[in-house]
Amino acid sequence: MKHFSRILMTVCMVIAGVPMPAQTVLSLEECRRMALENNAQSKMAKEKVAAAEYDSKTAFANYLPKVSALGLYLHNSDNLNLAGEDQRNTLSGMGSALTSGVQNALMTDPAFLSLYMSDATVKNTVNYLVQKMDAADVEGSLNSIGRELSDNLTVDIQNVYVGAITVEEPLYAGGKIRAYNKVTAYAKELAETQLNGEDQKVLVTVDEAYWQIVSVANKLRLTDQYVELLRQMDRNVEIMKQEGVATASDQLSVRVRLNEAEMSQIKARNGLALSKMLLCQLCGMPIDSEITLKDEMNGTLDIPADEVTYTQEELYENRPELKSLQLAVNMYDMKSRIVLADYLPAVALMGNYLVTNPSAHDGLANDFHGMWNVGVVARIPVFHFGEGANKYRRAKSDVLLTQYQLEDARGKVSLQVSQYEKKIAEADSRLEMALKNMENAEENLRVANIGFKEGVVESSLVLAAQTAWLKAHSEEIDARIDRIMATVYLRQAVGQLK
Repeated sequence: MKHFSRILMTVCMVIAGVPMPAQTVLSLEECRRMALENNAQSKMAKEKVAAAEYDSKTAFANYLPKVSALGLYLHNSDNLNLAGEDQRNTLSGMGSALTSGVQNALMTDPAFLSLYMSDATVKNTVNYLVQKMDAADVEGSLNSIGRELSDNLTVDIQNVYVGAITVEEPLYAGGKIRAYNKVTAYAKELAETQLNGEDQKVLVTVDEAYWQIVSVANKLRLTDQYVELLRQMDRNVEIMKQEGVATASDQLSVRVRLNEAEMSQIKARNGLALSKMLLCQLCGMPIDSEITLKDEMNGTLDIPADEVTYTQEELYENRPELKSLQLAVNMYDMKSRIVLADYLPAVALMGNYLVTNPSAHDGLANDFHGMWNVGVVARIPVFHFGEGANKYRRAKSDVLLTQYQLEDARGKVSLQVSQYEKKIAEADSRLEMALKNMENAEENLRVANIGFKEGVVESSLVLAAQTAWLKAHSEEIDARIDRIMATVYLRQAVGQLK
Protein backbone atom coordinates (compact mmCIF):
# COMPACT_ATOMS: atom_id res chain seq x y z
CA MET A 1 0.00 0.00 0.00
CA LYS A 2 2.82 2.39 0.88
CA HIS A 3 4.55 1.64 -2.43
CA PHE A 4 1.29 2.22 -4.33
CA SER A 5 0.76 5.53 -2.49
CA ARG A 6 4.24 6.69 -3.47
CA ILE A 7 3.58 5.82 -7.13
CA LEU A 8 0.23 7.61 -7.05
CA MET A 9 1.83 10.71 -5.51
CA THR A 10 4.52 10.68 -8.18
CA VAL A 11 1.92 10.51 -10.95
CA CYS A 12 -0.03 13.39 -9.43
CA MET A 13 3.12 15.53 -9.19
CA VAL A 14 3.92 14.87 -12.84
CA ILE A 15 0.38 15.80 -13.92
CA ALA A 16 0.42 18.96 -11.80
CA GLY A 17 3.78 20.00 -13.18
CA VAL A 18 5.51 19.81 -9.81
CA PRO A 19 9.27 19.25 -10.22
CA MET A 20 10.39 15.79 -9.12
CA PRO A 21 12.92 15.51 -6.27
CA ALA A 22 16.41 14.92 -7.59
CA GLN A 23 17.83 11.45 -7.26
CA THR A 24 21.00 11.14 -5.18
CA VAL A 25 23.63 9.27 -7.18
CA LEU A 26 26.01 7.35 -4.93
CA SER A 27 29.20 5.50 -5.76
CA LEU A 28 30.53 2.55 -3.80
CA GLU A 29 33.24 4.74 -2.21
CA GLU A 30 30.65 7.29 -1.05
CA CYS A 31 28.48 4.57 0.48
CA ARG A 32 31.49 3.13 2.29
CA ARG A 33 32.50 6.54 3.65
CA MET A 34 29.01 7.37 4.95
CA ALA A 35 28.63 3.91 6.50
CA LEU A 36 31.95 4.22 8.35
CA GLU A 37 30.93 7.64 9.65
CA ASN A 38 27.53 6.48 10.89
CA ASN A 39 28.13 2.91 12.06
CA ALA A 40 27.53 2.52 15.81
CA GLN A 41 30.13 -0.24 16.25
CA SER A 42 32.79 1.89 14.54
CA LYS A 43 31.92 4.84 16.78
CA MET A 44 32.31 2.67 19.88
CA ALA A 45 35.61 1.30 18.57
CA LYS A 46 36.84 4.88 18.03
CA GLU A 47 35.97 5.73 21.63
CA LYS A 48 37.97 2.69 22.78
CA VAL A 49 40.95 4.06 20.85
CA ALA A 50 40.53 7.43 22.59
CA ALA A 51 40.27 5.69 25.99
CA ALA A 52 43.44 3.70 25.27
CA GLU A 53 45.21 6.96 24.39
CA TYR A 54 44.25 8.39 27.79
CA ASP A 55 45.54 5.24 29.51
CA SER A 56 48.84 5.59 27.66
CA LYS A 57 49.24 9.19 28.82
CA THR A 58 48.37 8.12 32.37
CA ALA A 59 51.05 5.42 32.29
CA PHE A 60 53.68 7.88 31.04
CA ALA A 61 52.90 10.17 34.00
CA ASN A 62 54.38 7.51 36.32
CA TYR A 63 57.84 8.53 35.06
CA LEU A 64 57.29 12.08 36.38
CA PRO A 65 57.38 13.38 39.96
CA LYS A 66 54.16 13.34 41.96
CA VAL A 67 53.37 16.44 44.00
CA SER A 68 50.67 16.40 46.66
CA ALA A 69 49.49 18.89 49.28
CA LEU A 70 47.97 18.18 52.70
CA GLY A 71 46.03 20.51 54.99
CA LEU A 72 44.84 19.58 58.52
CA TYR A 73 42.97 21.37 61.30
CA LEU A 74 42.26 19.81 64.71
CA HIS A 75 40.37 21.16 67.68
CA ASN A 76 41.33 19.42 70.95
CA SER A 77 39.37 19.53 74.21
CA ASP A 78 42.48 19.85 76.46
CA ASN A 79 45.94 21.32 76.30
CA LEU A 80 49.18 19.31 76.37
CA ASN A 81 50.93 19.22 79.81
CA LEU A 82 54.56 18.14 79.70
CA ALA A 83 54.72 17.90 83.53
CA GLY A 84 52.38 16.22 85.98
CA GLU A 85 50.25 18.04 88.55
CA ASP A 86 52.67 17.33 91.46
CA GLN A 87 55.57 18.56 89.37
CA ARG A 88 53.69 21.74 88.48
CA ASN A 89 52.87 22.37 92.18
CA THR A 90 56.52 21.85 93.12
CA LEU A 91 57.68 24.34 90.52
CA SER A 92 55.08 26.91 91.61
CA GLY A 93 56.30 26.75 95.26
CA MET A 94 59.98 26.27 94.67
CA GLY A 95 60.88 29.66 96.31
CA SER A 96 59.14 28.84 99.56
CA ALA A 97 60.58 25.34 99.53
CA LEU A 98 64.09 26.67 98.87
CA THR A 99 64.14 29.33 101.63
CA SER A 100 62.48 27.03 104.11
CA GLY A 101 64.96 24.31 103.29
CA VAL A 102 67.94 26.63 103.69
CA GLN A 103 66.72 27.91 107.05
CA ASN A 104 66.01 24.43 108.35
CA ALA A 105 69.42 23.26 107.21
CA LEU A 106 71.22 26.12 108.93
CA MET A 107 69.27 26.03 112.15
CA THR A 108 69.63 22.31 112.58
CA ASP A 109 73.40 22.30 111.95
CA PRO A 110 75.22 22.31 115.38
CA ALA A 111 78.46 23.73 114.02
CA PHE A 112 76.67 26.62 112.37
CA LEU A 113 74.59 27.33 115.49
CA SER A 114 77.73 27.37 117.68
CA LEU A 115 79.47 29.76 115.35
CA TYR A 116 76.33 31.86 115.04
CA MET A 117 75.94 32.20 118.84
CA SER A 118 79.64 32.79 119.58
CA ASP A 119 80.64 35.08 116.73
CA ALA A 120 78.89 38.44 116.64
CA THR A 121 80.20 39.18 113.19
CA VAL A 122 78.72 35.98 111.76
CA LYS A 123 75.50 36.64 113.59
CA ASN A 124 75.26 40.17 112.29
CA THR A 125 76.13 39.05 108.77
CA VAL A 126 73.47 36.32 108.77
CA ASN A 127 70.86 38.67 110.18
CA TYR A 128 71.80 41.23 107.55
CA LEU A 129 71.45 38.71 104.70
CA VAL A 130 68.08 37.51 106.01
CA GLN A 131 66.84 41.08 106.18
CA LYS A 132 68.01 41.75 102.62
CA MET A 133 66.37 38.55 101.33
CA ASP A 134 63.13 39.47 103.03
CA ALA A 135 63.34 42.97 101.64
CA ALA A 136 64.02 41.64 98.10
CA ASP A 137 61.26 39.01 98.45
CA VAL A 138 63.52 36.26 97.11
CA GLU A 139 60.94 33.65 98.03
CA GLY A 140 58.23 35.41 96.01
CA SER A 141 60.57 35.85 93.03
CA LEU A 142 61.51 32.18 93.02
CA ASN A 143 57.87 31.16 93.32
CA SER A 144 57.07 33.43 90.32
CA ILE A 145 59.84 31.85 88.29
CA GLY A 146 58.54 28.37 89.20
CA ARG A 147 55.01 29.29 88.16
CA GLU A 148 56.34 30.61 84.83
CA LEU A 149 58.23 27.37 84.25
CA SER A 150 55.08 25.42 85.06
CA ASP A 151 53.07 27.50 82.59
CA ASN A 152 55.69 26.99 79.86
CA LEU A 153 55.34 23.23 80.28
CA THR A 154 51.67 23.53 79.28
CA VAL A 155 51.26 23.72 75.45
CA ASP A 156 48.12 25.19 73.92
CA ILE A 157 46.99 22.57 71.37
CA GLN A 158 43.28 23.27 71.35
CA ASN A 159 43.67 24.59 67.76
CA VAL A 160 46.23 22.72 65.67
CA TYR A 161 47.11 23.56 62.05
CA VAL A 162 49.25 21.35 59.81
CA GLY A 163 50.20 21.90 56.16
CA ALA A 164 52.49 19.75 54.01
CA ILE A 165 53.71 19.53 50.40
CA THR A 166 55.22 16.20 49.33
CA VAL A 167 57.22 15.42 46.18
CA GLU A 168 57.91 11.80 45.22
CA GLU A 169 60.03 10.63 42.29
CA PRO A 170 60.48 6.88 41.62
CA LEU A 171 64.10 5.90 41.02
CA TYR A 172 63.64 2.18 40.50
CA ALA A 173 60.42 0.14 40.54
CA GLY A 174 61.60 -3.25 39.30
CA GLY A 175 60.72 -2.38 35.69
CA LYS A 176 57.01 -1.99 36.51
CA ILE A 177 56.66 1.54 35.08
CA ARG A 178 58.34 0.63 31.79
CA ALA A 179 56.24 -2.55 31.47
CA TYR A 180 53.04 -0.67 32.29
CA ASN A 181 53.80 1.89 29.57
CA LYS A 182 54.31 -0.92 27.06
CA VAL A 183 51.01 -2.53 28.11
CA THR A 184 49.11 0.69 27.49
CA ALA A 185 50.88 1.18 24.15
CA TYR A 186 49.86 -2.35 23.13
CA ALA A 187 46.33 -1.67 24.38
CA LYS A 188 46.10 1.42 22.19
CA GLU A 189 47.36 -0.52 19.16
CA LEU A 190 44.88 -3.29 19.97
CA ALA A 191 42.01 -0.78 20.05
CA GLU A 192 43.12 0.59 16.67
CA THR A 193 43.30 -2.95 15.28
CA GLN A 194 39.80 -3.70 16.55
CA LEU A 195 38.60 -0.47 14.94
CA ASN A 196 40.12 -1.64 11.66
CA GLY A 197 38.34 -4.98 12.06
CA GLU A 198 35.00 -3.26 12.69
CA ASP A 199 35.55 -1.02 9.68
CA GLN A 200 36.24 -4.03 7.47
CA LYS A 201 33.01 -5.69 8.65
CA VAL A 202 31.12 -2.50 7.80
CA LEU A 203 32.74 -2.34 4.36
CA VAL A 204 31.78 -5.94 3.60
CA THR A 205 28.19 -5.32 4.71
CA VAL A 206 27.96 -2.16 2.58
CA ASP A 207 29.49 -3.92 -0.43
CA GLU A 208 26.98 -6.75 -0.11
CA ALA A 209 24.06 -4.31 0.08
CA TYR A 210 25.45 -2.18 -2.76
CA TRP A 211 26.01 -5.03 -5.18
CA GLN A 212 22.69 -6.60 -4.16
CA ILE A 213 20.97 -3.42 -5.39
CA VAL A 214 23.01 -3.48 -8.60
CA SER A 215 22.07 -7.12 -9.13
CA VAL A 216 18.36 -6.52 -8.50
CA ALA A 217 18.36 -3.40 -10.71
CA ASN A 218 19.93 -5.31 -13.60
CA LYS A 219 17.54 -8.20 -13.14
CA LEU A 220 14.65 -5.72 -13.08
CA ARG A 221 15.79 -4.32 -16.44
CA LEU A 222 16.12 -7.88 -17.68
CA THR A 223 12.60 -8.65 -16.44
CA ASP A 224 11.30 -5.53 -18.15
CA GLN A 225 12.82 -6.77 -21.43
CA TYR A 226 11.33 -10.20 -20.83
CA VAL A 227 7.88 -8.70 -20.21
CA GLU A 228 8.21 -6.63 -23.37
CA LEU A 229 9.13 -9.80 -25.32
CA LEU A 230 6.05 -11.56 -23.99
CA ARG A 231 3.83 -8.61 -24.77
CA GLN A 232 5.17 -8.47 -28.30
CA MET A 233 4.61 -12.21 -28.63
CA ASP A 234 1.07 -11.83 -27.26
CA ARG A 235 0.36 -9.28 -29.99
CA ASN A 236 1.87 -11.55 -32.63
CA VAL A 237 -0.15 -14.56 -31.44
CA GLU A 238 -3.30 -12.43 -31.49
CA ILE A 239 -2.64 -11.57 -35.15
CA MET A 240 -1.80 -15.18 -36.01
CA LYS A 241 -4.95 -16.35 -34.21
CA GLN A 242 -7.01 -14.02 -36.34
CA GLU A 243 -5.31 -15.45 -39.42
CA GLY A 244 -6.01 -18.99 -38.21
CA VAL A 245 -2.35 -19.84 -37.78
CA ALA A 246 -2.39 -19.91 -33.94
CA THR A 247 -4.94 -21.30 -31.54
CA ALA A 248 -6.61 -19.88 -28.44
CA SER A 249 -4.52 -22.31 -26.41
CA ASP A 250 -1.35 -20.71 -27.78
CA GLN A 251 -2.56 -17.27 -26.81
CA LEU A 252 -3.60 -18.46 -23.35
CA SER A 253 -0.15 -20.00 -22.74
CA VAL A 254 1.52 -16.72 -23.68
CA ARG A 255 -0.75 -14.65 -21.45
CA VAL A 256 -0.22 -16.97 -18.47
CA ARG A 257 3.51 -16.59 -18.92
CA LEU A 258 3.06 -12.81 -19.31
CA ASN A 259 1.10 -12.61 -16.04
CA GLU A 260 3.84 -14.53 -14.26
CA ALA A 261 6.49 -12.21 -15.70
CA GLU A 262 4.55 -9.10 -14.65
CA MET A 263 4.24 -10.51 -11.13
CA SER A 264 7.99 -11.13 -11.07
CA GLN A 265 8.43 -7.55 -12.29
CA ILE A 266 6.45 -6.21 -9.32
CA LYS A 267 8.43 -8.38 -6.89
CA ALA A 268 11.70 -7.16 -8.39
CA ARG A 269 10.66 -3.53 -7.97
CA ASN A 270 9.67 -4.11 -4.36
CA GLY A 271 12.91 -5.99 -3.75
CA LEU A 272 14.89 -3.10 -5.24
CA ALA A 273 13.08 -0.59 -2.99
CA LEU A 274 13.75 -2.71 0.12
CA SER A 275 17.40 -3.19 -0.83
CA LYS A 276 17.83 0.56 -1.19
CA MET A 277 16.18 1.12 2.19
CA LEU A 278 18.74 -1.24 3.75
CA LEU A 279 21.63 0.61 2.12
CA CYS A 280 20.23 3.97 3.28
CA GLN A 281 20.02 2.63 6.81
CA LEU A 282 23.63 1.44 6.67
CA CYS A 283 24.77 4.84 5.35
CA GLY A 284 22.90 6.78 8.02
CA MET A 285 20.39 8.26 5.55
CA PRO A 286 16.58 8.32 5.89
CA ILE A 287 15.33 5.00 4.61
CA ASP A 288 12.91 6.68 2.20
CA SER A 289 15.71 8.64 0.49
CA GLU A 290 15.62 8.57 -3.30
CA ILE A 291 18.99 7.13 -4.31
CA THR A 292 20.50 5.72 -7.45
CA LEU A 293 23.76 3.82 -7.48
CA LYS A 294 26.46 4.65 -9.97
CA ASP A 295 26.89 1.01 -11.04
CA GLU A 296 23.13 0.56 -11.15
CA MET A 297 22.95 2.83 -14.20
CA ASN A 298 25.63 0.93 -16.15
CA GLY A 299 24.38 -1.32 -18.90
CA THR A 300 27.00 -3.95 -18.08
CA LEU A 301 28.69 -5.03 -14.88
CA ASP A 302 32.41 -4.56 -15.34
CA ILE A 303 34.59 -6.65 -13.05
CA PRO A 304 37.51 -4.54 -11.75
CA ALA A 305 40.97 -5.78 -12.65
CA ASP A 306 41.78 -6.14 -8.98
CA GLU A 307 44.40 -8.78 -8.28
CA VAL A 308 45.00 -9.57 -4.61
CA THR A 309 48.68 -10.11 -3.79
CA TYR A 310 50.14 -10.75 -0.33
CA THR A 311 52.88 -12.54 1.56
CA GLN A 312 52.50 -14.76 4.60
CA GLU A 313 54.07 -12.09 6.81
CA GLU A 314 51.67 -9.43 5.46
CA LEU A 315 48.75 -11.76 6.11
CA TYR A 316 49.74 -12.22 9.76
CA GLU A 317 50.41 -8.50 10.13
CA ASN A 318 47.29 -7.14 8.37
CA ARG A 319 44.59 -9.56 9.49
CA PRO A 320 42.94 -7.78 12.49
CA GLU A 321 42.17 -10.99 14.39
CA LEU A 322 45.76 -12.27 14.14
CA LYS A 323 47.23 -8.88 14.97
CA SER A 324 44.93 -8.61 17.99
CA LEU A 325 46.08 -12.00 19.28
CA GLN A 326 49.74 -11.07 18.76
CA LEU A 327 49.18 -7.85 20.71
CA ALA A 328 47.44 -9.88 23.42
CA VAL A 329 50.53 -12.11 23.68
CA ASN A 330 52.73 -9.02 24.08
CA MET A 331 50.38 -7.53 26.69
CA TYR A 332 50.31 -10.71 28.78
CA ASP A 333 54.11 -10.88 28.61
CA MET A 334 54.36 -7.32 29.94
CA LYS A 335 51.78 -8.10 32.64
CA SER A 336 53.94 -11.00 33.82
CA ARG A 337 56.81 -8.53 34.20
CA ILE A 338 54.55 -6.24 36.22
CA VAL A 339 53.73 -9.15 38.53
CA LEU A 340 57.44 -9.91 38.89
CA ALA A 341 58.20 -6.23 39.65
CA ASP A 342 55.96 -6.38 42.75
CA TYR A 343 58.54 -8.69 44.35
CA LEU A 344 61.64 -6.73 43.40
CA PRO A 345 63.15 -3.79 45.33
CA ALA A 346 61.59 -0.38 44.79
CA VAL A 347 63.41 2.90 45.46
CA ALA A 348 61.94 6.40 45.46
CA LEU A 349 63.23 9.88 46.22
CA MET A 350 61.01 11.93 48.55
CA GLY A 351 60.94 15.57 49.63
CA ASN A 352 58.59 17.27 52.09
CA TYR A 353 57.86 20.74 53.36
CA LEU A 354 55.85 20.79 56.63
CA VAL A 355 54.20 23.76 58.35
CA THR A 356 52.67 23.41 61.85
CA ASN A 357 51.01 25.56 64.47
CA PRO A 358 51.91 25.07 67.37
CA SER A 359 55.52 24.62 66.32
CA ALA A 360 58.63 23.42 68.16
CA HIS A 361 61.18 25.34 66.12
CA ASP A 362 62.08 27.75 68.93
CA GLY A 363 60.48 26.14 71.95
CA LEU A 364 56.81 25.28 71.96
CA ALA A 365 54.96 28.29 70.59
CA ASN A 366 51.60 29.05 69.01
CA ASP A 367 52.86 30.29 65.66
CA PHE A 368 53.41 28.93 62.16
CA HIS A 369 56.78 27.53 61.27
CA GLY A 370 57.91 25.28 58.43
CA MET A 371 60.71 22.84 57.74
CA TRP A 372 61.79 20.72 54.75
CA ASN A 373 63.38 17.34 54.41
CA VAL A 374 64.58 15.03 51.64
CA GLY A 375 65.22 11.33 51.73
CA VAL A 376 65.25 8.02 49.92
CA VAL A 377 62.65 5.32 50.53
CA ALA A 378 63.37 1.68 49.69
CA ARG A 379 61.00 -1.28 49.84
CA ILE A 380 62.51 -4.74 49.65
CA PRO A 381 60.19 -7.77 49.75
CA VAL A 382 61.73 -10.50 51.87
CA PHE A 383 59.43 -13.50 52.11
CA HIS A 384 55.81 -14.07 51.04
CA PHE A 385 55.48 -17.86 51.23
CA GLY A 386 55.77 -18.32 47.45
CA GLU A 387 53.02 -15.82 46.57
CA GLY A 388 55.15 -13.95 44.04
CA ALA A 389 56.47 -17.06 42.33
CA ASN A 390 52.97 -18.51 41.89
CA LYS A 391 51.57 -15.25 40.56
CA TYR A 392 54.42 -15.03 38.06
CA ARG A 393 53.88 -18.62 36.89
CA ARG A 394 50.16 -17.88 36.47
CA ALA A 395 50.95 -14.82 34.34
CA LYS A 396 53.33 -16.86 32.15
CA SER A 397 50.58 -19.46 31.66
CA ASP A 398 48.36 -16.71 30.22
CA VAL A 399 51.16 -15.85 27.79
CA LEU A 400 51.48 -19.45 26.61
CA LEU A 401 47.70 -19.88 26.34
CA THR A 402 47.36 -16.80 24.12
CA GLN A 403 50.35 -17.94 22.04
CA TYR A 404 48.63 -21.28 21.39
CA GLN A 405 45.44 -19.45 20.38
CA LEU A 406 47.46 -17.33 17.96
CA GLU A 407 49.06 -20.37 16.34
CA ASP A 408 45.66 -22.04 15.97
CA ALA A 409 44.13 -18.89 14.48
CA ARG A 410 46.97 -18.56 11.97
CA GLY A 411 46.28 -22.04 10.66
CA LYS A 412 42.56 -21.35 10.33
CA VAL A 413 43.13 -18.02 8.58
CA SER A 414 45.53 -19.62 6.09
CA LEU A 415 42.87 -22.23 5.32
CA GLN A 416 40.20 -19.53 4.95
CA VAL A 417 42.35 -17.54 2.52
CA SER A 418 42.95 -20.66 0.43
CA GLN A 419 39.20 -21.27 0.29
CA TYR A 420 38.49 -17.73 -0.89
CA GLU A 421 41.20 -18.03 -3.56
CA LYS A 422 39.47 -21.16 -4.84
CA LYS A 423 36.14 -19.33 -4.77
CA ILE A 424 37.60 -16.69 -7.08
CA ALA A 425 38.71 -19.42 -9.48
CA GLU A 426 35.24 -20.99 -9.26
CA ALA A 427 33.60 -17.60 -9.89
CA ASP A 428 35.78 -17.08 -12.97
CA SER A 429 34.77 -20.50 -14.33
CA ARG A 430 31.12 -19.88 -13.55
CA LEU A 431 31.22 -16.50 -15.29
CA GLU A 432 32.86 -18.03 -18.37
CA MET A 433 30.15 -20.70 -18.54
CA ALA A 434 27.41 -18.12 -17.97
CA LEU A 435 28.70 -16.02 -20.86
CA LYS A 436 28.68 -19.04 -23.15
CA ASN A 437 25.17 -20.02 -22.03
CA MET A 438 24.02 -16.45 -22.62
CA GLU A 439 25.39 -16.49 -26.17
CA ASN A 440 23.65 -19.82 -26.84
CA ALA A 441 20.40 -18.53 -25.33
CA GLU A 442 20.57 -15.38 -27.47
CA GLU A 443 21.08 -17.45 -30.63
CA ASN A 444 18.38 -19.95 -29.62
CA LEU A 445 15.88 -17.14 -29.05
CA ARG A 446 16.78 -15.52 -32.37
CA VAL A 447 16.25 -18.80 -34.27
CA ALA A 448 13.01 -19.52 -32.40
CA ASN A 449 11.60 -16.07 -33.19
CA ILE A 450 12.45 -16.50 -36.88
CA GLY A 451 10.89 -19.95 -36.94
CA PHE A 452 7.79 -18.70 -35.12
CA LYS A 453 7.32 -15.86 -37.60
CA GLU A 454 7.66 -18.34 -40.48
CA GLY A 455 5.20 -20.69 -38.81
CA VAL A 456 7.58 -23.62 -38.44
CA VAL A 457 8.11 -23.26 -34.64
CA GLU A 458 5.35 -23.53 -32.07
CA SER A 459 4.74 -20.84 -29.47
CA SER A 460 5.70 -23.20 -26.67
CA LEU A 461 9.21 -23.48 -28.07
CA VAL A 462 9.47 -19.72 -28.29
CA LEU A 463 8.33 -19.40 -24.68
CA ALA A 464 10.91 -21.97 -23.65
CA ALA A 465 13.61 -20.05 -25.55
CA GLN A 466 12.57 -16.80 -23.87
CA THR A 467 12.67 -18.49 -20.45
CA ALA A 468 16.13 -19.89 -21.22
CA TRP A 469 17.22 -16.42 -22.38
CA LEU A 470 15.99 -14.89 -19.09
CA LYS A 471 17.68 -17.58 -17.01
CA ALA A 472 21.00 -17.25 -18.88
CA HIS A 473 21.12 -13.48 -18.46
CA SER A 474 20.13 -13.78 -14.80
CA GLU A 475 22.89 -16.32 -14.19
CA GLU A 476 25.37 -14.05 -15.96
CA ILE A 477 24.43 -11.20 -13.59
CA ASP A 478 24.79 -13.50 -10.56
CA ALA A 479 28.15 -14.75 -11.80
CA ARG A 480 29.50 -11.21 -12.19
CA ILE A 481 28.28 -10.17 -8.72
CA ASP A 482 29.72 -13.36 -7.19
CA ARG A 483 33.07 -12.64 -8.85
CA ILE A 484 33.14 -9.09 -7.50
CA MET A 485 32.18 -10.20 -3.97
CA ALA A 486 34.72 -13.08 -4.05
CA THR A 487 37.47 -10.47 -4.38
CA VAL A 488 35.93 -8.45 -1.53
CA TYR A 489 35.87 -11.52 0.73
CA LEU A 490 39.46 -12.40 -0.17
CA ARG A 491 40.63 -8.86 0.59
CA GLN A 492 38.88 -9.06 3.95
CA ALA A 493 40.54 -12.42 4.61
CA VAL A 494 44.03 -11.03 3.99
CA GLY A 495 43.31 -7.75 5.82
CA GLN A 496 43.55 -5.50 2.73
CA LEU A 497 39.96 -4.29 2.55
CA LYS A 498 39.93 -0.48 2.69
